[in-house]
Amino acid sequence: MKNLRPVSDELFEYLVGRANGSQFESFAKRVFAAHFGEAFTPLGGIHDGGADGSISSFVQEVQGKPNTFVQFSVTEDRRAESKIKETIDSLRRAGRDPRQVIYATNKALPKADLIAQEIWQDYSVMVQIRDVERLKGYINTDAGANDAFHQAFDADIRNLSRAANLQMPAVSEFARDPTVYVFLNHELRDRFTRDHLNNRVLDALIYWALRDTDPDKKLLMKREEIAASIESAFPPAKSILLGNLNDRLSELSKKDAATGLERLRHYRKTDDFCLPFETRRALASEASGAVLQQERFKASIAERLHREVGREMRPNEEEACVALVFSTIHRYFIDQGLLLAAFLEGRLENVQISDQVVEDTMVKALAETDDARGISPEQFGACLSVLRGIFYGTRDDERKYLAYLSRTSCLLVTLQSAPRLLEYLNQMGGNFRLLVGSDLIVKAISEEYLDRNNRQVANLLLVCRQLGSELVLTEPVLNEIFTHLHATDLEYRNHYWEREQYLKPDDISECDRILIRAYLHARRTHNGPDSWRRYVNALTDPDGLRAKAESARQALRGLLVQRFGMSYLPMEELESAVSRERVVELATRLDESRQVKHEELSYNDALMVYAVYAQRRQRGESGIYDGFGYRTWWLTKETRVLALTGALVQSEGGVPYIMRPEFMLNFVALAPKAAEVRKSFADLLPTTAGLQLGQHLNSEVMHDLLRDAAEWARLTPERVSVMLSERVNRLKHDRFKRYVHNISHS
Repeated sequence: MKNLRPVSDELFEYLVGRANGSQFESFAKRVFAAHFGEAFTPLGGIHDGGADGSISSFVQEVQGKPNTFVQFSVTEDRRAESKIKETIDSLRRAGRDPRQVIYATNKALPKADLIAQEIWQDYSVMVQIRDVERLKGYINTDAGANDAFHQAFDADIRNLSRAANLQMPAVSEFARDPTVYVFLNHELRDRFTRDHLNNRVLDALIYWALRDTDPDKKLLMKREEIAASIESAFPPAKSILLGNLNDRLSELSKKDAATGLERLRHYRKTDDFCLPFETRRALASEASGAVLQQERFKASIAERLHREVGREMRPNEEEACVALVFSTIHRYFIDQGLLLAAFLEGRLENVQISDQVVEDTMVKALAETDDARGISPEQFGACLSVLRGIFYGTRDDERKYLAYLSRTSCLLVTLQSAPRLLEYLNQMGGNFRLLVGSDLIVKAISEEYLDRNNRQVANLLLVCRQLGSELVLTEPVLNEIFTHLHATDLEYRNHYWEREQYLKPDDISECDRILIRAYLHARRTHNGPDSWRRYVNALTDPDGLRAKAESARQALRGLLVQRFGMSYLPMEELESAVSRERVVELATRLDESRQVKHEELSYNDALMVYAVYAQRRQRGESGIYDGFGYRTWWLTKETRVLALTGALVQSEGGVPYIMRPEFMLNFVALAPKAAEVRKSFADLLPTTAGLQLGQHLNSEVMHDLLRDAAEWARLTPERVSVMLSERVNRLKHDRFKRYVHNISHS
């Protein structure tokens, strides 16, 4: 994802106002896909001839919501209303049942509200207008929409730039929201806690998953069913919580030490679980406060609506409008929870809640509403006014309920689960250029015969590649792996071949060669190799390996490049960009520090150190301010060389050259997609379990998060962009940070 490049009003109006139908359609489709997060299904073009100025129109269905349609058009403003009506008629003739139409145009429609009201009266279809002024607002606030503009009008911008020498500034899209800034600060503070996830969060989700069980009715759940239920509601749980599931189930199956009460019933013979009556009653009692606040909150919404509409509302009208406001608030908290929490706590006095974002969030909520037909444009406007009143003039009952949402939103940040944060992590994974160390590649090779879910390093490399990272196999690393394989082959033939059939599990575990251990374990599986030769042949030619033939080295290179999607960087290219004298000097010191001298390994390590810095300079990485930090890193668990390069690192701005693979594993490879989390949280957050999750967040931690949000608000986006890069660079190489998931050395 490129930096957000601000667009002036004049440039936007000039280019978009003159766009033809296909150009505007392409631009608008990308804007809507980025801003609304929806997948669009083309229904086909609608072309009207004549002297009315209509050039083109394109209608699409919002996938998964069969009653909401989007129309892109460059029709003249005086024809907009009739154009929308014609589209509704066409959709109905085609057997569709439109309840909401979003009309996007490159024209200005100052009477949009009147058009919407007229169509509602004639068709009972809600119309949302996104004219040129409204589209302009997306371009400088949403990176996806901003990128859509630059892609759609790239040639025009280049022509204008040559003529007027235009300068396009850039700033990270993630600098305009406090979520990433606050998260990085939290992670750098929370360095020494291996499992910063409170077991009470997992316990709460276990109770939630078992909510419908009942031993009297024989309604029980297997542990795999509990895991699946939790993961469906809370996708990040798979990587950050469910590893502790068995331990927590065992603990909860014991009686509470303080009360002596049974918390969870475990039927060991069938390995089924359920909640006993007393636990269900206790949980209901704990949840009653949240339920009561939720009901009072809905009543407050209804009271505000009556005052806003100025008349008595029919029960179905009131129910639909309350549901719309209620849903919109939860959706807004899912995307902007930290910002809202800090705002409602008075920490962001200079930050205003965006009316545009609120309205778009309500449009999406309306598309999900079961009875969208019952809400008129007048009522939609009243709902927007109610929302503004709740945000800017919060009442006591409302504040108590919003406090639940605020705490849960903050908890999601600490659990690495806020959708905005996941977007950052997902995008960051596609920006790396990783020179992969021989230690990781050897470990990945050793995992070949494991179950796919247990191939930790191999999966890490493949996920990085799928996200868009460039994985680089350097010639020194290839040579190290080839030499390691050769030595391993010699050791196997000299020490294991004749007595392999007599080896016991303890003998295998004591072997210090990871590939020999992997082979001996794999041979005992049904799909494993039946001999050492076949095991080696899966990697390269066994005879060529023993002879150290160049053909065998090239065969190994071909295997690695294909298996892990790697590019290859030869020795000459690495050496051409560095000072050989400095590499040799570092290699000499490194070799002297080894207990067992190994000149080739010392030289290779020294070369990798200087090559990383050289590659960064060649690619101008210090001048990229998108918040992702440096791209090029040596991905390895090697640490010996770090003790000898302190002065070098300081001369390079204090940023080391090694990235800990645990950073990629915990923050990038295991991060779920933001779209999955948004959908799941939309269902979970309004439930008592979703509301109560936030109560497990330590108050001191929440204070720190809100303080960081306030600090973010005092900084300019440009300064935040730089600080994001600085902080994430520190996190990438932090040697002392403790992680939930770790990669062993062997």
